[in-house]
Amino acid sequence: MFAQINHMAMISHQYPMLQKYYESVFGFKTSARNDAEASSVVGDGNVGLNLLPRRDGYVGGIDHFGMGVESIDEVLSRMKNAHPRANIVKRPSARPFAAYSGHDPDGNVFDLSERNAANLKDVYAEGSEGDEERTCHFNRFAIRTPNAEECAEFYAEVFELQPKNRKEGDANFHLTDGTVTLSIMPWSIEVFTGMSIKRPGPDHIGIKVKNLDEFKAEEARIGGKNTYLASRPLGGSVESDTRRTLVENNALGKYLIADPDGNWLDITDE
Repeated sequence: MFAQINHMAMISHQYPMLQKYYESVFGFKTSARNDAEASSVVGDGNVGLNLLPRRDGYVGGIDHFGMGVESIDEVLSRMKNAHPRANIVKRPSARPFAAYSGHDPDGNVFDLSERNAANLKDVYAEGSEGDEERTCHFNRFAIRTPNAEECAEFYAEVFELQPKNRKEGDANFHLTDGTVTLSIMPWSIEVFTGMSIKRPGPDHIGIKVKNLDEFKAEEARIGGKNTYLASRPLGGSVESDTRRTLVENNALGKYLIADPDGNWLDITDE
């Protein structure tokens, strides 16, 4: 594939605790090559989750995703020719694993790096022995945005992500790099009738587990042992039930939870 999704990112004031949550509940490993003073990085051996501290002026939650591409120059050329409202800029040298950042036609942000570049340090794909034995893997990153169809075309044309078949009645667009699905979902204020308004942008993350019943049992064991590492259930009041229904209507998995910071997770074993 021309492009592969190699990381996802969250912003949190309690990012070290989220690191322990994803390590304990999902078995993700902490990268030995990340800058521990700036963030925490956990991963499944293919995709990393970058847990960033919430700095002044920033909003917490799921923040962006990143891709490794064959050619940055080719990305720029494709953008200029067909999607002039999208753009990329070079990042500070202190971020060697994400050489560039860009945005799609709706302003959704992503990181870019050129695969196999000599000056890059890939902190996300550890490539260590035993990765294939890990039972949980990131499999989806979902964005809700006003011009969903245009953005889906952008990711297909610029990054060669392949469209997936949609279920009947599914208004969302799903594209894949062969391993991870990027879901582009329509945003309008009417979607949030009966609940507080969620701004356009990243919506939820999907994770595949080996066996859902075994995962639920282990999740309950860990949460009971240490409530700081307990997942948050969805629903429980009129408004939170409405939010849960919204996520359910757009989920591709079987089991919906939130991490301790409230980020929506769509879990499946298929």
